[in-house]
Amino acid sequence: MAAAALLCSPALAQQRTIPIWLDPGKIDIAPVIGLPPAQNTPEAKAEFERVLQLTLTRTPEREKEAIADQHQTLARFLDGIENKYVESAQRETRLLFREAQIELGIVLLGVRRLTNRPRPFSVWNKVRVKPCPGGRPTGSSFPAGHAATAALYAALLGEAAPELREKFAERVASYGESRLICGFHYPSDLVAGEKAGQNVAAALLAEPAFRSRFDDTRPEIRKALGL
Repeated sequence: MAAAALLCSPALAQQRTIPIWLDPGKIDIAPVIGLPPAQNTPEAKAEFERVLQLTLTRTPEREKEAIADQHQTLARFLDGIENKYVESAQRETRLLFREAQIELGIVLLGVRRLTNRPRPFSVWNKVRVKPCPGGRPTGSSFPAGHAATAALYAALLGEAAPELREKFAERVASYGESRLICGFHYPSDLVAGEKAGQNVAAALLAEPAFRSRFDDTRPEIRKALGL
């Protein structure tokens, strides 16, 4: 499956603090994503209850999918879409999406310094949220990095393959839901993350150098999607 070759490493975002394509002062997503509900407000409590119910009622099958969705890669994002992929490596596609994900990671590092929202599984209540087995994310819950990454992927893929935009949007939703089911994020984290990913994708596509590279890579992206 070509999706297996389209790997992006989120760890790379931790190794670079200077964007490749975007002017550091050119994009400010903080006003776009806003802030999460304050702790102990009715909105925050309602979000906690929703996550709690999702974790309590998740099936073994859905938990397995959610655990797989912890892999923050383009390969995993595409694995969740029913579509035929060409089984060959797409080098330029792989590199382009990895660079875009690094840009997003740098932007997210900046806005996460503004909040320190505890993750659902770390909050004590009458009943404690049970996280999915395996590694547990650290740092602020807001905004959701997985949701941001999924939205970034969907926007870029949708630009290359507009006929699949509906499938990409559905995958963004299921990818984000996995974070709720595992008790790793709140709904407002996902909303903020999606806005962040969409804004970074738009900023990249508006950057002439990135746009030129993207347009050159578009045929390969479509080939990777089996189009």
